[in-house]
Amino acid sequence: MDIGQWSPASRLSYNLIDAISRCTVQVYPKSWTALYMPLDNVGMWNVRSENWARQYLGQQFYLRVYSSANSWRDEYPIPLNALHCGKVVGL
Repeated sequence: MDIGQWSPASRLSYNLIDAISRCTVQVYPKSWTALYMPLDNVGMWNVRSENWARQYLGQQFYLRVYSSANSWRDEYPIPLNALHCGKVVGL
């Protein structure tokens, strides 16, 4: 966490030795916070924002940890109208 704009050089200030474990982090105005999320099981993960203006509009971030095994009991397929980013755009 730091004040100002994040840049690739900001990675040098990450606390990789004794980082604390938290379920909730704060991002203050005009600042940034780096997150490490151990995604320890396959499926869909939901990262929610407490920015109510975005949350009530349904603007949340979903991340899928891929597995080649399909289990329709535990996970439904990604909806056709889902917005994609990164390497999955166009798939």
